[in-house]
Amino acid sequence: MQQIIWHSITRRWVQSLSTLLAVSVSVGILFALYLLYFGVSQGVETGKERLGADLLVVSADAKMETESALFTGAPLNIYMERSYEEKIAGIPGISRLTSHFFTQTLDQDCCSLAEATRLIGFDPASDWLVNSLLGNVPGDFLSPDEILIGARLAGRQGNRVGILGEIFRVKASLEATGTSLDYSILMPIDSARRLAQASPFFEIFWGKSGQPAELISAVLVEVEENYKKEDVTQKIEELGKLKVIQTSQVLQSVKSQMDVLFLIILAGGLLTAASSVLCLFSRFFTLAWDRKGEWGLYRALGATRRDLKLLVGGEALILTLGGVLGGLALGGLLYYKILVSLQKQKAFPFIEPSSSAVFYGIAGAVLIFSLIGVLAAWFPACQGGKIDPSTAMALDDID
Repeated sequence: MQQIIWHSITRRWVQSLSTLLAVSVSVGILFALYLLYFGVSQGVETGKERLGADLLVVSADAKMETESALFTGAPLNIYMERSYEEKIAGIPGISRLTSHFFTQTLDQDCCSLAEATRLIGFDPASDWLVNSLLGNVPGDFLSPDEILIGARLAGRQGNRVGILGEIFRVKASLEATGTSLDYSILMPIDSARRLAQASPFFEIFWGKSGQPAELISAVLVEVEENYKKEDVTQKIEELGKLKVIQTSQVLQSVKSQMDVLFLIILAGGLLTAASSVLCLFSRFFTLAWDRKGEWGLYRALGATRRDLKLLVGGEALILTLGGVLGGLALGGLLYYKILVSLQKQKAFPFIEPSSSAVFYGIAGAVLIFSLIGVLAAWFPACQGGKIDPSTAMALDDID
């Protein structure tokens, strides 16, 4: 039986190859889209849970894109007076807040990171966000020569990294958050201020506002549940030249933009899938007419109706599974290429799909397209079982 099925596939290799390619392309597009959409959705949900702040307050003079502040590790040399922290804390409806001081690494020859990276100084006593991501390594346990490193940065515990002329040891890596923390380096805020003060390169940034000891870059605010974020935002902006970013709105906006992109790609993927399904049905529908002589001969030689059904079903299953396997490989490659291209911008939350999510995607593709292949072969298989052996003498489609 296996030899007959293989002979039937290879004898009509053009049709077989076109069927394989049609299934592979459609599976590849849909599988890549599934992985990308799952990663972005997971990134948005994780970002909502782990961003830890309802509002991000920065100077109104800061020239930056909101997505750059929330989702990338690009350097942000923005500063405002430290006194704003106390003023914001006095606004009704704020449950807690903490401040960050931004500086950046510089490209250096020895032990440095591959590119300039955001360096975040945080307050170990008040920064609930960072401490919640550290588990058993609380931030206040950091020694002066130790740092924390984002999940997306290359670095393992114990590695040494050169930052602004000093060598630091990586104490721990943060959990993935889908936010800018994944691409940043963190250290106590006083250490970050000291590094900025000691580097002449940064004076052009903080020198306009004052000394680093009296500056902050951003304030993270958590709003009480019975207060509206819009009302608190208005009160903060009334304090001076401040810009308030509502993180949940930004996350939802990015998710909506990505949804539109995915819908466009999904439309193309579904059209391709529809064409592959049509190709499968047309391929096996014609079998009932084109191969009556061959099947009649098998019947004359003693093949049962069940044998013919297994013959057609086996051919359909091999072509479908072959196309699915090829499509999964193509989808994985397509997913990687698109992800690398998108992550160069780093302007969206993304968490790589877990192994279980990948498994479910693979299992779903195999199950759905196998079912389609079986359905496509059902009609010709039933028709083949009805062929009278005498037709083998009248028709010439005999292999």
